[in-house]
Amino acid sequence: MKIRRPTNSFLASAAAVVVATAMGCGDGSSDAGALDENVLVFTEQDFSPGVVQQIIDDDDTDARLSGSVLGKAVTIVKLSGKTNHFGRDENLEYLDYHATVPDTKVWIAEHPWTRDLDVRTDETGWWTLYVVKDAGVDLDFSFVYEKEGWVTTKTNVITIADVDDTDLAIQYIDPFFFETAMRPFVEGMMRTNGYPDFLFENAMVVTVGKSWGSIHDDRLPHGDPGAVMTLSPDSEDFIGPIYFDEDVVPNVEWTSTSVDGGVTWLNMPLNETYRVSAKKEGVRYPTVSFRLDEADRAAGVQLYIASPPDSLEGDNDSPPGEY
Repeated sequence: MKIRRPTNSFLASAAAVVVATAMGCGDGSSDAGALDENVLVFTEQDFSPGVVQQIIDDDDTDARLSGSVLGKAVTIVKLSGKTNHFGRDENLEYLDYHATVPDTKVWIAEHPWTRDLDVRTDETGWWTLYVVKDAGVDLDFSFVYEKEGWVTTKTNVITIADVDDTDLAIQYIDPFFFETAMRPFVEGMMRTNGYPDFLFENAMVVTVGKSWGSIHDDRLPHGDPGAVMTLSPDSEDFIGPIYFDEDVVPNVEWTSTSVDGGVTWLNMPLNETYRVSAKKEGVRYPTVSFRLDEADRAAGVQLYIASPPDSLEGDNDSPPGEY
């Protein structure tokens, strides 16, 4: 499938403008061929950009998701999420759980041209994209979060279907905390536990959580304790799994998840797709995938994070802190 950036090559014909008028889009004279920068086109089907933009501006959910734009099997999916400011302050106190990170660039790793766009989180830390796609054709996106002075972070692969996905999220680690506490701690921990020359290169992180676990949910802790990780393909070239303890600290002595639910693998080799899941008696977990490649290194990616609700939320619906 050919991927095309939204450009004026999609300008509607006179006939399309007539259709746009009939659909309640005015006279079609006000930039009938323009699409906002956060509207991404992933279809080869012809359509009127003016109609698409008007549907988006009107927030017409039924029209967007009907699977038919100007009679074509095209749907317009809304994607939205927030950047959670994660870490500790200079006194090692945890940052406000509700804090976010404004002015963060968001782009799609599988489509590097999106990095050239200026899609960013707003003053509340939220971002929004609209995807014009062929109805019934799923897309796989790994979102990259990039901000000057911060650690560039890439998500797991998230499947974009024909429904809106407006509860995306990332735990975006505070740069002061990362540089002065997290990385030195991890390097020290590994050097005293069998890896004397360890230097941090990257980390892949998941949260094994309850069915309701989400960055958008205030119930804490949201981890599912007692789960053991599975990962494929396996390799001797990375370190892990390392489970986070109840104080949200990586701890090499733990052999299963704590109530925090966090798990990490360190110094993952690139040019591989990793599939991660968990096992616990009586609980079923999904599988998440991470794509790691050389382009990530060039883009400055050091952290790969699957954040709830798009991490390993199983079907255990017990309350916070319970098994």
